[in-house]
Amino acid sequence: MGQSAVVHQPKLFEHGIQVERSDIRAHVAPGTHLIFVFQTSSILGVDLSKYREASAGQPGVRYRTSTGRLVPPDDIPGIRIFNGGSDAWWKSFNEKDTTSNKGKAAVAVVERMLRAGRFPLWPSVVKESMRLEVQHGGTDILLHGVWRIQVKCDFWAGPKDKGGTGSLYIETAELNPLKRF
Repeated sequence: MGQSAVVHQPKLFEHGIQVERSDIRAHVAPGTHLIFVFQTSSILGVDLSKYREASAGQPGVRYRTSTGRLVPPDDIPGIRIFNGGSDAWWKSFNEKDTTSNKGKAAVAVVERMLRAGRFPLWPSVVKESMRLEVQHGGTDILLHGVWRIQVKCDFWAGPKDKGGTGSLYIETAELNPLKRF
């Protein structure tokens, strides 16, 4: 009687930016009304071990389900920071929601940015058209591409003066005990 249950911490599996196959990362931060976008390759050259380790959990789970590093946005080369503009997209988020629902809402924000032409896409190849008939038709540059974008809901990412943590949470290991995506 009166004993509290001991919660066993299962092993977390390496997961996150160092093993994902994305080209672009978007951290959607409804708490600060900001969206952080950067090329995945730009942070792979950053020594994450020099940043403070942190952990996160999922509602309904009594142990940590993720570990990562807290990286200030200014330390990520080439990062772009966007506000929500006139669209109050952050109002569709609830901090107490499941990680799946927050993730879906974050993806919806990025999809709206893409449709509006407000999301940066870094092409791997940009070249001038050398075909005379294409140039005469009014086209000087041809651009083709496929971009893999990883979207994260990083609820309180961003500057402390906006109520944020001062950092982005860059996940390095996780466990998905509820099997939600």
